[in-house]
Amino acid sequence: MAKTVLYVPGQTEPFKLSRSKIEEFIRCPRCFVLEARHGIKKPGGVPFTLNVAVDNQMKKEFDIYRSKGEPHPLVAANGLSLVPFSHPELDTWRNNFKGVTATTPDNRFLITGAVDDIWCDSAGELAVVDYKATGRQNAVVELGVGGFYDGYRRQMEIYQWLLRQNDFQVSDTGYRVYVTATQKQDTFDNSLHFESNLISYEGNATWIEPKLQEIYEALNAHEVPGPTEDCDVCSFFDKRAVFLDEQDDLIWPTCEKCGHRMEKLVYGMTDRPAAPGYADQGCIVSEGSPDAVCRNCNPAEQE
Repeated sequence: MAKTVLYVPGQTEPFKLSRSKIEEFIRCPRCFVLEARHGIKKPGGVPFTLNVAVDNQMKKEFDIYRSKGEPHPLVAANGLSLVPFSHPELDTWRNNFKGVTATTPDNRFLITGAVDDIWCDSAGELAVVDYKATGRQNAVVELGVGGFYDGYRRQMEIYQWLLRQNDFQVSDTGYRVYVTATQKQDTFDNSLHFESNLISYEGNATWIEPKLQEIYEALNAHEVPGPTEDCDVCSFFDKRAVFLDEQDDLIWPTCEKCGHRMEKLVYGMTDRPAAPGYADQGCIVSEGSPDAVCRNCNPAEQE
């Protein structure tokens, strides 16, 4: 696994910034700066493996019509003559670790974003396409407002902006192929029934460059941004830190000799075994009694 490259204030080389990292800054500047500049990553989420599987199958299906130079039936059914775009770099643009790239004019950032697909009209104008998959009782036929829906909109706008930075003519109109496992069947029978809908969206990328300026200022600021009100990660760790500080338990002791984490000693008669990280020590307590013990350096204590 490649080593994470951290941002260094004042650096002259453009800092690599993915589309997802821009979105992370929008959601919580604090979490973004802690990772990008200080290497402190927040806990990872659960991978959406079923969504990835649907995404891969959709790409294979549209590639068939790319090779034919024909619109996909779903596209044609919506009265559009858009054809999947062929380009030598398409596989690179769709690769999550590469994507479409562009260096900002001020040389501060190398922006990257992996598109799902690109369609093209007869005049050569490109349309950005994004595949989405979900499971609901009824098929998704339009995007909602707020939350991750707004993130979907920004995602498409960044892709449009990136392609324009690479001198392509790009339509403001982008498309989502939204595939819904509708759960209408009475039985499973080792299959899910999907309904596909094409949802258009008029993008507006004017927010991107001002947002990059905000990111630059946050990365170079002396202070880390404060916690974001609706960030679950910030809320958890701030509440946790306050509680542990009140319990005088914020820093767990480590052994000066071997570096292993020590177990805190519990003196007195306990009615149950000590919790993980703690060790029973009995009732004899003196002024010099230790607060913790290292099992690694005191094997006798393990008996």
